[in-house]
Formats: sequence, structure tokens, C-alpha cells
Amino acid sequence: MEKLWVERKEDSKTAESDILRLPRWYYPLALPLINVCEEKSIAEISIVSKDVPGAMALISSILASKNINIMSGLITSASQQGKSILTIFIDYSGTGLTIESIRNTLLSLKIVEDVNINTPIYEGLLIEQFGFPLLLAGRRYILMSLDCFNVMIKRMQSILGTSGLVLFYEMGKYAGEKRARHLKEVFDLHGWQLVMVALSETQPIGWGIAELTMINDEAKEWRVSVKDLFECTPFRNGTKECRSHFFRGYLEGVFKEAYELDKTSCIEEKCIANGSDTCEFVITGIKA
Repeated sequence: MEKLWVERKEDSKTAESDILRLPRWYYPLALPLINVCEEKSIAEISIVSKDVPGAMALISSILASKNINIMSGLITSASQQGKSILTIFIDYSGTGLTIESIRNTLLSLKIVEDVNINTPIYEGLLIEQFGFPLLLAGRRYILMSLDCFNVMIKRMQSILGTSGLVLFYEMGKYAGEKRARHLKEVFDLHGWQLVMVALSETQPIGWGIAELTMINDEAKEWRVSVKDLFECTPFRNGTKECRSHFFRGYLEGVFKEAYELDKTSCIEEKCIANGSDTCEFVITGIKA
């Protein structure tokens, strides 16, 4: 695996690394799963086509020629080799076309093998109906709103007190250990490389933007900074306490497995819940 993110100091006595901070920008990733468009003619179209260069461009150009606007969409590989699935949400208001005529136009293309149509379940409310299960890198995922997760934490704490927060921490630790073992088995990753992959995953799955800011393998000490950590965001500037429990445990589990440590500890030194710009974690370990 190419080491693009960290460049080690070969002459460093502590093996502390320099973190290569590449300039980047972020934008809200709005999944095209639910569309609300009142007073518009909208539909979801799922197109099975041959997996060839220019397929999407051809389909887009045909729709554009009919003055049909593509609001959003996804491209995925079909279960059958050599085929792909283009799922799009369209606005065909003012075109004078029916959804059936649009389907027939698409079916007339040689590269298109099938077209499925989904219309609003309620006026102006269009909910994706073709994609299931939800996969990320071949693994099944579920979506849960941040509000729902926050209610779970508060409810567990109200019933179990601080024991509920400890339970969340242990759940996170187990999840981190399991994920690290999977990365070992599938990609043969270890140490800081495994940690970097695990941290990089937090951004696309919506947990936060994590960065490994300090590596000291010799002293078994590492620092991680996380922007907009999901479990702390609901409490932003609202408490004097650090609020990460699940992710704090997750980090401990990841580092424990990545470095094959006998004992680990993860402390949240700063938290957005008590006024900091980011959540800052210190992970330490002991290896016999």
C-alpha cells in the first residue's frame, strides 16, 4: 500500500511522524434517497445498461434533449458482469411527457436493457425504492439519524446512569477491535497503516473527520483529532464534560489490535461539547 499520508522521520528517536496535511475541502454528501419537490413532476428511474464507456453520457444527453432535469443519482455495478445500474431522480415538469413515454425512449437505446420506474408515494414525496441492501465496500450498513442516536444515549443514561455510558464505551471498544481485525485479515494492515485506514473511514460513514496528529510508536502514545464527531455534536458548547464514549472506546479497540497491545487507554482531553473546536484524544498502550 502506498504511504501517501504519513512520512516518517527516519532519524527520530521517538519514531514520531510528520503528518502530511494536504489541502482539501468538504461538502455535505446528500444521499439521493428521499426527494421532496412539491408542485413538480418527479420520478425515480433505475436503468440497467451495458457497462461501457459513454453509457451515462448517452443517457444524460437523451434526457437533456427532452428538457428533463436529473436532480440526483447513483451509479452501481450490477450483480451480472458487464452491466451497470444508473438510478436517477428526474424532474420532467413542463415537458408534456408521461413517465411511460420517458421509459420507452430509454428502452429504445441499444445499451439499455431494462428500465424501472418509481413515482411519488405521496404528492411531492419521492422515496428511493430499488436499492437494497445498503452496501459500503461490500459490507452491509444501516442509516440512523443523529437525533435518533442522541436519544438512544440519553435514554440509556437515564435508565442506567453512568453505567450506560460505560456500556457505550465497551460497545465502541469491541467494534474497534473487530474492525481492526477485519482490516488485518483482508488487507494485511498493521500498526499506523491500519490506524490511518480506520480513521479515514470515519469521514465517508458520517462519524467525523479524524486525523492522526501524533505517532510515537516507541513510547506507545498517539494523538487523534476529530472534527464534528457525531456523538459530541449534539452537545456542542452545552456542557463542561467531554461527551465521547462510543468513539473513545472505538479508538482504544483499533489501536489495541493494530499494535497488538496488552493494555490500552484512551482519554478525551478536549471536546466540542465543552467549547473546543475539535475532539482531541490521547491513546496510550503497553506491550509486554
